[in-house]
Amino acid sequence: MLRLIISLLLLLSSQVAFALSYTMEISEEELQEKVSAIMPLEKKKYFVTVIFSHPKVELAQSANQIGLYSQIDISAPGGIKSTGQTKITGSLSYEPTTNEFFFKNPAIVEMKIGKIPDFYIEPVKEIAQLIATKMLSTTPIYKLKGGDFKNDLAKSMLKSIVVQNKTLLVELELF
Repeated sequence: MLRLIISLLLLLSSQVAFALSYTMEISEEELQEKVSAIMPLEKKKYFVTVIFSHPKVELAQSANQIGLYSQIDISAPGGIKSTGQTKITGSLSYEPTTNEFFFKNPAIVEMKIGKIPDFYIEPVKEIAQLIATKMLSTTPIYKLKGGDFKNDLAKSMLKSIVVQNKTLLVELELF
């Protein structure tokens, strides 16, 4: 009899826990708006100034990643100035205490810049990577609104983030 009661309690508690999960959808367009609002990002390091601007967000279902195409402007000592394009990929991380999503593990996978001597290209790319990592991983790119049950539930914990049909499916659960 005791086993039956314990089994029923476990069954009921698993149903309650299942009911306290929520999958929210963030469209590519919504994410584009949020990322566009934080750009341009500008940082100076080792006398090199890098500006990321004019972002275009792309959700890659095959890699379950976020792609961020951006214009990059570089200024370095000696009158070196150049503009180009870069592609940064990464994923999202969620901070439940602030209800914010951050770009996690950003990596420059493609960078085309013009009018820079060849021996400067690799050091400039390394500096741009350092700046992208620092800026994108500490600047929130999406923030949940507070005040309703679904968003209060979102303050709990992230279960998974999946890209499907140019939409982020973010599954959150209370336990």
